[in-house]
Amino acid sequence: MRAGVFLLALAFVAPAAAAEELFIPVVVQRQGPDGGWWNTEVWISNTSAATGGYAAVFMPATGASNLDELDREPAMEEIAPKATVFRNDLVPQGQSGALRLVVTPGVLVYSRIANAAGKTSSAQGMPAFPRSAALRPGEQAFLIGLRRTPQYRTTVGLLNPGREAGAVTVRLFSQRGESVYEATYQLPAGAVLQLDEILHAFGVVRGENMRAELTGTVPYFAFASVVDARSGAPTLVFPQR
Repeated sequence: MRAGVFLLALAFVAPAAAAEELFIPVVVQRQGPDGGWWNTEVWISNTSAATGGYAAVFMPATGASNLDELDREPAMEEIAPKATVFRNDLVPQGQSGALRLVVTPGVLVYSRIANAAGKTSSAQGMPAFPRSAALRPGEQAFLIGLRRTPQYRTTVGLLNPGREAGAVTVRLFSQRGESVYEATYQLPAGAVLQLDEILHAFGVVRGENMRAELTGTVPYFAFASVVDARSGAPTLVFPQR
């Protein structure tokens, strides 16, 4: 069934099946700093008994506005009842960013970001979130267990899923509770910002068991990834609130 016909069928056969948006805050398809190759796999699963649909829009991590990507109305692809679709081609080669997914009710999405080196790989998994799961303006969130040593490095990612520009302030604290650094990052509409080696950027030569506190002026998603440089294995850190 062609995409246009499928959309028409959704409009007339299932008025209640209005499409909704989901976001995967980080996706990657590029070379890593330790010689590994980071790639993203995505599973789209239709848990309903009716034919569903999905579409994906890549949002590059440039820190600039992705308003066009937020406003785009992509052609949806059909997914059979109870079926799961596997995709590893949703991220352009050499890029990183986020994915905006448009899905019909009952369609769930999960991703795996893997670092492959030789015959082995290590990975972190991340579900797709509805906009309602974003951190709220003024809410304090915490990323715990951040590290910078010869063995570990830390990346922090931010995504503004909305059409209003805002900012996120990141405050870093040592294990003893000392304030180490503070920075505010502007997030235009739809912006994706990935702060590689953020502890190094904050002037931390060596740091264990550190904590970041975040507050934003608009709804946003945040995460940290602590990577073991020896194996390339990432540990995903979700914000606590």
